[in-house]
Amino acid sequence: MSRSPGVASAIALILGAAFLAVAWGAAGGTELTRTTIVEILMVLASVAVIAAALLWGRRGRLYGATSLWLFALLAGLTAMSVLWSIVPELTYVEASRTLSYLAVFAAGVAAARLVPRASPALLHAILIGAIVPVAYALATRIWPGALAEDELSNRIGGPFQYWNAVGTVAAIAIPVALWLGSRRVGGMAARVLAYPAVAIAVLGILLTQSRGALGAAAIGAVIWFAVVPLRLRSLPVLAIPAVLAGVVGAWALSKDPFSVSRVSLEAREAVAGDFGLLVLLMLVLALLGGLAVNMGAERGVVPLRLHRRIGIAALVAACLLPLAAFTSVAVSDRGLSGTIDDRVSQLTSETQISPGEGGDRVLATSSTRGKYWREAGRVFEAREWAGVGAGAFAVARLRHRTDTSVTRHAHGFVPQTLADLGIVGVVLTTLLLLSWLAAALRTTALYPRRLDELRRPGARRPRRDWGPERIALVALGIVPVVFGLQSLIDWTWFIPGPMALALVASGFVAGRGPVTAPLEAADPVPGAPPEPVAPPEGRLRRPRDVGRAVAAGGVVLAGIMVCWAIWQPEASDRATNQALELADERDFTDALVKTQDAEDANPLSPDPYLVRAAVDTQADRVDDARRTLEDAVLRFPGDPQTWNRLAAFQLGTLDRPTQALETLRGSLYLDPFSVFARQLFLEARKRERELAAARAARRQARAQAKANAQARAQR
Repeated sequence: MSRSPGVASAIALILGAAFLAVAWGAAGGTELTRTTIVEILMVLASVAVIAAALLWGRRGRLYGATSLWLFALLAGLTAMSVLWSIVPELTYVEASRTLSYLAVFAAGVAAARLVPRASPALLHAILIGAIVPVAYALATRIWPGALAEDELSNRIGGPFQYWNAVGTVAAIAIPVALWLGSRRVGGMAARVLAYPAVAIAVLGILLTQSRGALGAAAIGAVIWFAVVPLRLRSLPVLAIPAVLAGVVGAWALSKDPFSVSRVSLEAREAVAGDFGLLVLLMLVLALLGGLAVNMGAERGVVPLRLHRRIGIAALVAACLLPLAAFTSVAVSDRGLSGTIDDRVSQLTSETQISPGEGGDRVLATSSTRGKYWREAGRVFEAREWAGVGAGAFAVARLRHRTDTSVTRHAHGFVPQTLADLGIVGVVLTTLLLLSWLAAALRTTALYPRRLDELRRPGARRPRRDWGPERIALVALGIVPVVFGLQSLIDWTWFIPGPMALALVASGFVAGRGPVTAPLEAADPVPGAPPEPVAPPEGRLRRPRDVGRAVAAGGVVLAGIMVCWAIWQPEASDRATNQALELADERDFTDALVKTQDAEDANPLSPDPYLVRAAVDTQADRVDDARRTLEDAVLRFPGDPQTWNRLAAFQLGTLDRPTQALETLRGSLYLDPFSVFARQLFLEARKRERELAAARAARRQARAQAKANAQARAQR
């Protein structure tokens, strides 16, 4: 790849455009149509890469196979959880999402075999896919009327419509930009552009007020400085833009549009011009700073003594910050242990949930996560081993919530996985993590390839030079680490944009194989005949292996089947919408046919039943509608909406409040704080009293009439 800069640039641009298409296409990952289309395109593109690797990729040992198999087992467990899920409809959607992610991860492994020296191009693509969404999110505050007229939050959400996702991609961009700005190879222009990239990323994290992203970015930078011996070159790449972004961020967070929610468009436009000028000034100064640093570096090598002094000064500064914080905490009224206990209680408390707004939020520890984590814990206690089904936490938590708050996720990978997939899911994901970490350490040669290199007395460890490729692979390995750290306290798994960046990087690192091993002499499979030498990169050899061609065809066929499965919820949703349109046109026969088509496409969803009942009601087939709604409750007893629809039908259409009250008891058991169910319950009680009073009045009238008749007879 290094010998073909034009090909590398083309790969970076194409892949970067693909990352951006995923980000804007899927947005927040919550809209079924957009997400379905993006997932299908992801699977098709991944299948193409995997098939190409099977036909023309290098042979030998399949690195990353263990991680790939464990990921496949996780996808299988997610799909199997449909069998015991309390909301199989949501589990089906999560299974489709996980299958598409598996395809992307496998494509990353395959790409490492197809173009093993493509790590620099991949890093450029990841930087494009991470920085552009953050820049767009900042642009929405410069031109709010054109780009974010209806935005209500004070935190920038960008194309993902979710601030933590913007913070995630900004955190991912920082180690990649450190690689770009500190590497010894490549042109000066790329190294200079790394400075404004870091400034955009840091400012984006500050304005999302995402503490998880800030912590993940900090740990990612620490890993870079601790592992890669380019500390002096990396220091200005991080320090100069961070200072500039910190100044702009401090100014922005002092203004209401960036610190207070639900600010009017006029108020946002009032500060938009000043904010835009500050951002422009920040970028110009970052460019000038990068240019000055690189021009100074090209004039000569820094003397070793000065190099050491700067390194010691940076180390002392890094140590003084936590030391100062430690000292200030130790001499405070609470003391060290008291302060730690207070912060932990704030983080896990269900009552201290307000983290504040603006700059205070960035350093606060209180949040709503404690409440969601406790709800996830209660859901887990109900089904410890296998959970309630992938994605079903959104409904299962309703039984355990203590207010009317709404959320779809537990805001943390571990509590979400415990609730959805139980102990089995956590064990499987832990094994997947450990497997990938081992593969990443092997690829980057951060531990010996063979244990006997350490065990043999007097044996010398093989030399592992820090060449450009190894440094690039370390930067790639940090990308999924940053994403994983952020996901520990913010659930961004469901958003394809950030996930695609992490999956491709992690797959490539796992499948690349040791950087110290020659690519033309990959470790052979024991007992296998010697493989031919791989051709130079950029030229594809003609596939002559029938087995490889058959395997490629099988992958294509499997990909098509997965795409068909992913499309079924969308097909069902479209059929139900068509049924409602036909019912409005009084074409009830065709409308019922469409509801049957919807049920055939996705039998795990209650929507076809509910729409069929609505069509029957509109067609005055009340008994059919009642039976359909009762079937929906029996088929999906864990979904409160089926109980609510039946109760509403019993009260509003059948005028049977007593039956509605019995049905609502089931709904309120599943969701005690449901506003709709509570209101319907009160209406049913009121109607029941009215009917009881009417019946009593009729009985009294009949008794009075009978008494009057008897009196007349006696006269």
